[in-house]
Amino acid sequence: MIFPTGNKGRGAAVGLLVAAVVVVLAAFAVPAYLLHQRYDAIISDKQSLIDRYQRASANRVEQQKAIDVIKARESSRFYLRNTAPNLAGAELTDLVRPLIETNGARLTSIQPATVKDEAGFRLYSINIGFNATPANLQKTLYALETALPYLFFENVRLSATVPRGFKPAPNQEPEVAAQIEVQAYGFKDVARAPRPAGTAPSTTAQPGGLKS
Repeated sequence: MIFPTGNKGRGAAVGLLVAAVVVVLAAFAVPAYLLHQRYDAIISDKQSLIDRYQRASANRVEQQKAIDVIKARESSRFYLRNTAPNLAGAELTDLVRPLIETNGARLTSIQPATVKDEAGFRLYSINIGFNATPANLQKTLYALETALPYLFFENVRLSATVPRGFKPAPNQEPEVAAQIEVQAYGFKDVARAPRPAGTAPSTTAQPGGLKS
């Protein structure tokens, strides 16, 4: 094989050397550049996360104040305390009855409470009947409306207890018969965790070697 001589030969050799150096540098520089880009992206993501945490930490005092306000309101007091349907129904009855009897009305009927699920809560309803003068009717309805837990009215029916044209004696007012469905909301029972399969119920040793 014949190699070029003179200036042309030296120029070709230098060109080959430069090309070899470029290839070697590229073999190291390109992976380093890609790795640098990857680390830059990771650092940017972490910095954004730190910034969000710092903003949340800066608002911690205000957020804690908002939480304290919600706790102070005691929102549970607006609902029936009992979660068992029979106990919550009895609680509603025990709440409504004295509100009627202590405001000048005469309770004439009260039906057992019914319950249905609604929007994640339980809605309890009782149908009550009572007689009252117009003034005592207003007092009774106001007492029911402002009670805690909150009470709601449905199917309100009012009717006179005297015939048309009746003229009461002086200083006496005729009574009004009221039929009202009173409602209140309660919480649902907390579901119990199922017992693991194959787990026997716990037993308690009794005197004489008996177990229950």
